[in-house]
Amino acid sequence: MAFTRYQLHKRHCVSGYVPLVCAFLLGVLLTALFVNTGPTCAPVGRVYDPENSFFLILLVITAPENFERRTTIRETYLNLRPRLINESYQDELIHVPPINERGQVEPDSVATQRKLLNNFRLWREKPIKNIKVINFKIKPLFAIGLGEQPKNVRRAIYEEQRVFSDILELDDLHDSYGNLTTKVLRSMQHIDAKYDFKYLAKLDDDTYVKLDLLAEDLLSYYEKLHRERSALPTVSGGVGVPTELYWGYFRGAATIQKHGAWQEHDYTLCDRYGPYALGGGYVLSKGLVSYIATNADRLSAYRSEDIAVGTWLAPFRNIHRRHDVRFDTAWKARACRDYHILLHKRTARHMRDLYRGELCTHEEDAPAVGNGSPTPREYYYDWTQPPSSCCKTVV
Repeated sequence: MAFTRYQLHKRHCVSGYVPLVCAFLLGVLLTALFVNTGPTCAPVGRVYDPENSFFLILLVITAPENFERRTTIRETYLNLRPRLINESYQDELIHVPPINERGQVEPDSVATQRKLLNNFRLWREKPIKNIKVINFKIKPLFAIGLGEQPKNVRRAIYEEQRVFSDILELDDLHDSYGNLTTKVLRSMQHIDAKYDFKYLAKLDDDTYVKLDLLAEDLLSYYEKLHRERSALPTVSGGVGVPTELYWGYFRGAATIQKHGAWQEHDYTLCDRYGPYALGGGYVLSKGLVSYIATNADRLSAYRSEDIAVGTWLAPFRNIHRRHDVRFDTAWKARACRDYHILLHKRTARHMRDLYRGELCTHEEDAPAVGNGSPTPREYYYDWTQPPSSCCKTVV
């Protein structure tokens, strides 16, 4: 029998005595005794628990008191699953970057980013040829720090976990904005130790995800990547290095915060932050999560977790940094566009509206023009320019 990677690999022990009345089965008895010469049942190979193997982990960062947001997420986008609508998606919308002669993943050009967005908008208008629900596993986890929480809060979280089984309890972590980077680190350590997965999406609990489109895109990316190449070209020592994914809406040369809640004390690498995917939502492949989890105790816990992740991953040559304007993940919602698939800064009511197909109700609640900060502009990321000039090509 051929075992899959999700099955337990073990020997079956045969023990006990064969009754005398079965003496005529001498051949069977001798066989059983021979097999039982090594009675210890040791697992063979890596052991996977089928219940803990997933294609995508959704790590949702949430506060203990945000029960309404968690309930809304459970009742809206967590019900969505990928759909194979037509066969053109991989060919027209998925770009696997080439590898240069130095083993570096080539960054996506502005022209490529523009083409992919245009193709996505055209693809959405195509007639539906086929709808197929793909039964692959997604695991949501709501990360909550329980350190120093009063007993009534702990009891409420334990009861929520009993009912939904989707709470990641960080017992010794005080849940606060100041501990956000540590919270993400601890969460990744726990997930990497417990689960087998391909990708992890880090999300805020005020981010709505068009999970059907995100999952279909990610599954198509995974299939196309491994169809075209399973590893980078052979490097010194003959070791193949797999291509990792860091997918989000990137920012370059952000000003280092000197005051306020996000004041940075330890970032001394440069006078500006390096490129990073904005923290409303981004996706990491398992190899990157494992690297962060393994080195968590050695990594600098910068004040902002999204800046920290971008800094930790900066040296790697085998990362596809996929800048995607469909991720509306900044500190303030951008102008409403029907092609956005991650939408940050949405209330529980906005999420329910989005689930019903009402895309722009958040703009009705925005301050009138002239009152408050301007809407962030939407741009392609120019990786050929230094970070200070990265983001000037407006969509």
